[in-house]
Amino acid sequence: MERIIQQTDYDAFASKLCAINFKYLPPVPGALTGTLDDELQSLYRNMNPLHVEYFQALKEENRNVFGKINKMMRNPFPVMNYGTYLRTLAIDSSIINHIDKGLPSQESTFQIVNFGSGSDLRFIQYLENFGRRVSKFIDLDFKDAINLKRKVLNKSKVLDQSLQKFNNQFIMLEGDLKDIAGTMEQLQQNLDLAIPTIFITECVLCYMKQTDSQALISQIMNNFKNGFWVSYDPIGGSDPNDKFGTIMKRNLLESRNLDMPTLLIYNSKLNYPDRWQIDNQNAIAINIRDMWDFLSQLITDKEQKRLRSVQFLDEIEELKIMQSHYVILNTAWNI
Repeated sequence: MERIIQQTDYDAFASKLCAINFKYLPPVPGALTGTLDDELQSLYRNMNPLHVEYFQALKEENRNVFGKINKMMRNPFPVMNYGTYLRTLAIDSSIINHIDKGLPSQESTFQIVNFGSGSDLRFIQYLENFGRRVSKFIDLDFKDAINLKRKVLNKSKVLDQSLQKFNNQFIMLEGDLKDIAGTMEQLQQNLDLAIPTIFITECVLCYMKQTDSQALISQIMNNFKNGFWVSYDPIGGSDPNDKFGTIMKRNLLESRNLDMPTLLIYNSKLNYPDRWQIDNQNAIAINIRDMWDFLSQLITDKEQKRLRSVQFLDEIEELKIMQSHYVILNTAWNI
């Protein structure tokens, strides 16, 4: 099962490369309503060369995985590129907004934990952008995923220089999130439980059993005094006539023997936040949007026009249905 779940990381990386190649990413100035423009532009300034460099190093290190990703990139459907664009921007804007407004001061240090990080390169982007304010950035994933990532980063002179530069701040941990005790032990050994900590789960909780995901969330919220959680996941849909989740589960089982145990449990914007409603009552506030709302409400008209010009898209209804079944949630707590 670990290997099957790891394959989803190849999908995500291929999708991000496609979105970069077709110039969906990075967003242009003025893409998002509000005041995050400068921060986002700074965060994304090296997005293109960073991901291309990783892809080229992957080719040298593991041609099998490189071939799989390269094959996935051959059919860049616009609806998929839209999804990657929205997913990326929603996660990063949530984090930056919290750094700007949710921390005690503009000089406050903080930590970031990226669960199920795979080939995600946010650690470089955030460490470059926020410097010593990020006391620790942890990527945690299965042993094979971390080993491959470490080898790819070492293979590239450019990426290896980043590893050396951030040697005291960036940590890659091998672990299985189902092993709650082992996960918590590693986090407690490497982090300061007293300072603000940001947790990222990008299409991670959906692959965990309900008991495991709830135990992980409960342990995190009970042990970290000041926390902020950003989670991106699919939802199955709660309407009896909504077959999106049922079809997704069936397709994944048939094509990959892969299951999403909670897709039809936490299946709507109303009940997905229940994951964080634990006994200690530490959650200050929970905010959740689906990606269609994110697109229509937070992406400016100018940016939406630009997106339409990148690739011809006539499946507007398909885009709406798909993005209505993905959500971005963020919640903060302070013990």
